[in-house]
Amino acid sequence: MRNKILGAILMAVLVSCAPPAAAGEWTTLTLPNNAIVYDMDIQGDTIWMSTHRSGLLGYDGDLWVVHLSAEGGIRTNNYNYTVQVDSNGDKWVGRDDADAVDRLDDAGTYTDKTDDIWTYYDYQEELENRRVFSMVEAPQGGMWFGMRDENHNRLGTVELLIENDDTTTDDDVWYHYDNAWTPDSTDFSDDDVRALAIDDPGRLWIGYYATGVDAWDYGNPALYADDSIVHYSSDNGLPSNLVHTLHVGDDGRVWVGTLGGLAVYDGRTDSWRTIEGLPGLQARAIDTDALGHVWVGTENGVAMVYGNGSVAVTYGTEDGIPNDLISEIAVDRENGVVWAVSVDEATQATSLSFLESGYGSSMTNVFAYPNPWKEGRDAPEITVFGAPEGADVTVIDVSGQELRKLRSTEPYVWDTLNGAGNEVSSGIYVVRVETPEGEVLFTKVAVIR
Repeated sequence: MRNKILGAILMAVLVSCAPPAAAGEWTTLTLPNNAIVYDMDIQGDTIWMSTHRSGLLGYDGDLWVVHLSAEGGIRTNNYNYTVQVDSNGDKWVGRDDADAVDRLDDAGTYTDKTDDIWTYYDYQEELENRRVFSMVEAPQGGMWFGMRDENHNRLGTVELLIENDDTTTDDDVWYHYDNAWTPDSTDFSDDDVRALAIDDPGRLWIGYYATGVDAWDYGNPALYADDSIVHYSSDNGLPSNLVHTLHVGDDGRVWVGTLGGLAVYDGRTDSWRTIEGLPGLQARAIDTDALGHVWVGTENGVAMVYGNGSVAVTYGTEDGIPNDLISEIAVDRENGVVWAVSVDEATQATSLSFLESGYGSSMTNVFAYPNPWKEGRDAPEITVFGAPEGADVTVIDVSGQELRKLRSTEPYVWDTLNGAGNEVSSGIYVVRVETPEGEVLFTKVAVIR
């Protein structure tokens, strides 16, 4: 048994020290009806797209489903700006129209439309504004809507819908928030909302087209007294005041994509860090995979960013993406497939492409980073990515001697000490990962002192 383990270790030592950045060619699909895709969200193996001209699209890796207004479901084919799949599997579509929001409950049957239930929410009936550009599910249930007020009278900045019963709208509760809601000292920063996100403490992050970001701790949605709003702009750390997108990762970090780049919020210091090395100046779309990598769409291709903020790999037209400008990114966290919408700037036509990154929740890409680790240059800890929580993670030397068993966290970290608390010497070390199901993988890491 020991010889088999040593053999596996020696094989691991022969591979490159570099962490396996996702590589490969992108594949582009033909969109039905020459659809122009504005937004995407993922439900299991299915990706849902809100479009101009083609209503709501779904693709499950094999079959397309197209929901068109002529079928009596979705109310318009045009200018469906945003789509959100909630925790119940309902698909919400927001648009620039008096028919402001539609919700689809497809009863879990993807291609069978006979059991579809559509619910409609209208401008000047349920919603105070008809331009719904962003949505996010609320922790207490229901849905937040972010809106743009073209008249700039500060009406309908954000709205919250609490559904008490999916089968009827009669008992729905709506909360409307605008500058009439808050006193002057804690106003919302603008009335042109382009992005929403919810962080772990339950704050609503609001990204604006021209004035940066608000972090709103709203507490009881029916009361103002327990509210607080903190505003962030280029004056206190954002790379630009024009916000394209917001995203909160599994680790709770808030990422903001702006006209001037990608930034991440550090709650410990209440500060922003701008990420260097992206292929383009703008950060237009953000999502994270199951291993905590940040996927960013720019005006000049896609980047994958490690959790520590360093750019791992970039992709462009030379890798199979049809156009440089990336407007949307979505990652299937189970299988690691990365979806990207690219835009032909001359015609505004969109293309849908995907990359099989391998960075899914199944343990197929365990690696250590930074690798090699150099004392004095890198942070004091080496992070092991891809080892699921509950796995047994052990650091072994090349002779097969166990040096350190790592504490069960995700991601796992090694402080380059052995079990006795002493620094290990320069050399090659092997990380052995065994999942609770018994799957075993090895990777190696180089330590330089």
